[in-house]
Amino acid sequence: MANFQPIDMAIANPKPRFVKDPETNRSSRQYLLQMADYDGSHDYPYCWGFAIFRTAYESDEEFTKAVERLNNYAKHWAYHDLARSRGREPQDPLPNQDLSSRYYSDIIEDPGLAGADVEEVGRRFDDWVKEHLNSTDKRDVPNARFRFCLMLDQQSIDAILAMPEDRETVTAVMDPPRNQRWIKLVTGEQWADRGWPKRGRLWCRAGIYEFWGMWFEIEDPDFIYEESGWAEDPWSETDGALNFWGIPGVDW
Repeated sequence: MANFQPIDMAIANPKPRFVKDPETNRSSRQYLLQMADYDGSHDYPYCWGFAIFRTAYESDEEFTKAVERLNNYAKHWAYHDLARSRGREPQDPLPNQDLSSRYYSDIIEDPGLAGADVEEVGRRFDDWVKEHLNSTDKRDVPNARFRFCLMLDQQSIDAILAMPEDRETVTAVMDPPRNQRWIKLVTGEQWADRGWPKRGRLWCRAGIYEFWGMWFEIEDPDFIYEESGWAEDPWSETDGALNFWGIPGVDW
């Protein structure tokens, strides 16, 4: 179970050193402030991460490596706003270090989930949310941990392991291109809730390199799902996936 100390406000919300001090508005500090707003409704205060459901059981070694690589990518992403510009004052690494150290994901392993599809993982996720969140409103959740989970099937594991071990070595021109590697995010919603009754569970394909910021930017799921995500076929009544990877019309 997660056990983190409250956010240090001196790091998350420091006093400006001068008028329009850029240090006070960095996204890493804003993300820490989001986590600081704990209302006591759940078991995961002062941290960020996901419930990760394992559905592939052919290789424990591959699964362990995939989870470790996700951990590395998450912790490296936490330094996304630490710019190193020649001739400019170095930025404070403390908010990035704090953000990185607060990544925490739960691993749900059950051989009964072997080969499970999105619908079954979604039902298990619904049960997990009920166990860890004291709320009766699925749409009114405190953060993204209770809005979607990661589904590690064999396709997702293979995609993760195809990425470099070190996120810092990822480039836009690597082979295969970084935007062609995605994993499954399964939400707590049905498409029927949004007027598409034949689509089933709402789930997403998310780029392994890029998707981490969604955890902090999904306060308005209607905008994220309906405006930022793309369906493979917007007129399809059967595909329940949105795409948060690649380029529409090019990669899929």
